[in-house]
Amino acid sequence: MINAEENNKIKQLLATDASVAQQQQALSWLADYCEESYILNLPPSTVALAALKKFSNKIKADALLKRRAATVVKQYQLR
Repeated sequence: MINAEENNKIKQLLATDASVAQQQQALSWLADYCEESYILNLPPSTVALAALKKFSNKIKADALLKRRAATVVKQYQLR
């Protein structure tokens, strides 16, 4: 189940008019969210991971942020 804050951060990350700083803040929040789920032994948010994967494949995005998003997806996806 997706909560409102998670939904807002996903929209912020994927927004075409978002600044790099806004995308970085959203990416950081989503990475922390995935880590908290992992620590609590909860399944990862599939919506958040899908958004991170989509962001990592965007053509017009900061390369460093794209690599960070790809790393988070790889680290927390179900195997």
